[in-house]
Amino acid sequence: MSNLKGLRAPMWVTRRTDYATRAVLALAIADDALNLDDLAGATEAPRSVLEQVMPALRAAGIVRSVRGPGGGYRLNHSPEELTLERVVRVFEGQLAPIGYATRHEPDPCPVIVARSLRPAWEQVRDATITILGGISFADLAQAARSESEPSRTSKSRRP
Repeated sequence: MSNLKGLRAPMWVTRRTDYATRAVLALAIADDALNLDDLAGATEAPRSVLEQVMPALRAAGIVRSVRGPGGGYRLNHSPEELTLERVVRVFEGQLAPIGYATRHEPDPCPVIVARSLRPAWEQVRDATITILGGISFADLAQAARSESEPSRTSKSRRP
């Protein structure tokens, strides 16, 4: 293990997906359309990444663009109808942790794996889908508006 010291483990959710979920959250909170500069400020995401993310969200039917003065992006559905699962799938595709645990056209695997590991990974997949599918952007917007809980990024003092 010592040869792994200092290496960071790969993240399951990519930065693009993180920025996309932040953008959808910002739109769920906003009263008006937000342009790319507004979204970049609200989400602390690079504008250059949002330029790539927003067309993908629009193509998926999650957001729509509004032209003219005060234009930008708006949600195409109510925040109650949009789940974290839907947005994550746009950028991550299958939510199975390994190819042989997908629901559609799983990768082949040895019999010993099919009888043991695959069912375990399928449980991870199903739990992930259940959790992400149960979180709406209305829930996230409500949590973001909440002032009662301290931010995870805020520094707390120890006694």
